[in-house]
Amino acid sequence: MKTIIRAVFCGILCLVAAACDKNLSEFLDKAPGVDVNENTIFSSRVQLETFITGTYRIGIHSIFTYNDAALIPAPASRTFTINAAATDEAEAEVTFFHTENWNDANITANDNPVGREDYRYWIRWTAIRNCNIILERLNDVPGLDETYKNQVIGEAKFIRALNYSEMLKRYGGVPIIDKRQQLTDDLKVKRNTVEEVVNFIVKDCDDAVSLLPATYPATFRGRATKTVAQMLKARTLLYAASPLFNTATPYLSLGDNNKLICYGNQDNARWQKAADAAKAAIELAPGGGFALITDKGTDKNYKFMWEQNDNTEIVLAEKAYGARGRQQFPWYGTQPAVIALGSWGGVSVMHNFIRKYEKKDGTPQTWDLDNGGTDLMKKYAELDPRFAQTVGYNGSYWNKDYPVLETFQGGRNAASCWGGAWMKKLIPDLLSSTANAVPNSIVFRLAEAYLNYAEALNEAQGPVPAAYDAVNTIRARSGMPKLPAGLTQEQFRARVRNERDIELAFEDHRLWDIRRWMIAENEGVMKGKLYGMRIYKLANSTTEFRYEPYVKEVRTFLPRMYLHPFLNSEVYKGYLVQNPGW
Repeated sequence: MKTIIRAVFCGILCLVAAACDKNLSEFLDKAPGVDVNENTIFSSRVQLETFITGTYRIGIHSIFTYNDAALIPAPASRTFTINAAATDEAEAEVTFFHTENWNDANITANDNPVGREDYRYWIRWTAIRNCNIILERLNDVPGLDETYKNQVIGEAKFIRALNYSEMLKRYGGVPIIDKRQQLTDDLKVKRNTVEEVVNFIVKDCDDAVSLLPATYPATFRGRATKTVAQMLKARTLLYAASPLFNTATPYLSLGDNNKLICYGNQDNARWQKAADAAKAAIELAPGGGFALITDKGTDKNYKFMWEQNDNTEIVLAEKAYGARGRQQFPWYGTQPAVIALGSWGGVSVMHNFIRKYEKKDGTPQTWDLDNGGTDLMKKYAELDPRFAQTVGYNGSYWNKDYPVLETFQGGRNAASCWGGAWMKKLIPDLLSSTANAVPNSIVFRLAEAYLNYAEALNEAQGPVPAAYDAVNTIRARSGMPKLPAGLTQEQFRARVRNERDIELAFEDHRLWDIRRWMIAENEGVMKGKLYGMRIYKLANSTTEFRYEPYVKEVRTFLPRMYLHPFLNSEVYKGYLVQNPGW
């Protein structure tokens, strides 16, 4: 595999990249004039920690995307904006973002980065190689106690499992590399089946849970714990139990190789395994000091969770950066140009997504798609409190530069605001023309475990009380009423899926949920009409506005897009089976 061969050399590059993060004086065993090499890294605990830091840097990717050489050294592996605009959540302000390729089905299997959607593919292989090197050479480091060695083994296995999980949800089965490869090895490793990859991830997660500490000192936030390893296991098993993989008949036939893209049979027991894993994550959380944010008020709990770094709900966050200015990534590719002058562009929340928000009483909001209405602000005020904590809507607060957002036609924040609203979530109030802000780069947070549990348990057993309790726990902290009793399994499925859409909005779950549920071809999801909204002032009111939904675009989704393609440059070598339709 080209990328695996490249990873042989990239592991060496990461030794140097990681070393560059430290002052020369910190390389205690390095004589003057001696280059840093693998033996240097494994000569002391200080050197090992440097390598581990570098492995976290390339092995942990958050909800944000970056275009910074300090984080992602290869230009072709950097991304500019989040995936939300590839789904019914949003539309990107500019057309050169990668999300546009999804919307017009212009994904390709070519090496050219335009149309290629897994920019970090080769970096994952580098991270996996680093983990394998750590596991192989850990005992060469002198003076390590068993507790610390167990921690490092757990960290390496977690990072390796995380990178395999990221590839599983994109490709299905991929080659399993569980040892360091040498140039003398056969590097043309064939794909393993979906089942084999899932089992490999689960085994690494189980090992990590048994070896990792429950918690660390505050200065070590960002390192893997028991809880996050269990959450990774739960997420992986949830994806594995979902219709995309848990089937005898894949979305497109791959002939004798169908087990590379699905299990080859449907087994409801997979849902129960996912439920059990999610429950275990919830039970581990208190021991690690993790808890849902519930003490800031129902109109503030949710925003505090995504805005406040290192709050108790965040189980793992990427810690690559400190404070960043509004014209630096990741803000540069998520802030609207009409708010952060000079930025590339923001993410406009589309009406397809806004219609998912219930009213505060738990009933659906009514929207007139044909004629619009003259009561926009009234409708906004009636919505689930998470709406106002997620969406930058007309009349809402953005930051000190724009205390009142104007997305009505002719308003100062309306240009290119296709949906009549901007994504506010992820962008803290602090960020402004005069203040930098630290990205809250969430990778796992506890609310996901509750929603994973509710979904999997309903699929395994139906809407039993424990499934209700899990989803109602998430709703209650934002002031939303309990789900109505007596729902059928299908009705509960629809409600818990909608709850995921709202609670996990813009956190890079929606694209993968759509595909694992196999609903991308449903009207208005990733195919068909994407509705925007135009907002107008009313001549007889200073507080109310007229809204007019309109069709912003008609999107295309092809069945082959349920899984990513491998690069043709790899497939043409004859050992890697391409996913169907590519």
